[in-house]
Amino acid sequence: MTLNNLIDLLRKYAGDHLQINDFGTGYISELGASKDQSYPLMWVIIAPSRYDGKQMNYNLQLIFADLLYGDKKNELEVWSDQLLIALDTLAYLRDNPDFDFQTDGNASVDFFTEHDGDLAAGVILGITINDPKPLDRCVIPF
Repeated sequence: MTLNNLIDLLRKYAGDHLQINDFGTGYISELGASKDQSYPLMWVIIAPSRYDGKQMNYNLQLIFADLLYGDKKNELEVWSDQLLIALDTLAYLRDNPDFDFQTDGNASVDFFTEHDGDLAAGVILGITINDPKPLDRCVIPF
């Protein structure tokens, strides 16, 4: 599986999930920079990753966010809803027999509230995707 394949899979998942209205990938500074975002959204940050023992380990930060009211009365509600969407995503990646990769079974969960730009809150899910078959000599372009 290539990195492109992984991002395409996440993009398709976000498009199919009824509680995610937008998807993007890139640096956190790019979130909302190029277009207006439609909330709730899923944003993927590709973190430093590692090739180790014939296995590619992709470290990803998946951001799930929604807008807050001006008085932030719905902050807890947004955190709760976005956590459920994040856990849906983790279950989808972990428990799907059609995938040739695994998650390492653990994930970090960070709650946030953003005051710059859009007044949004949500969850950052830190996961590792382990691809046991990143190498294939047959596809080297000789």
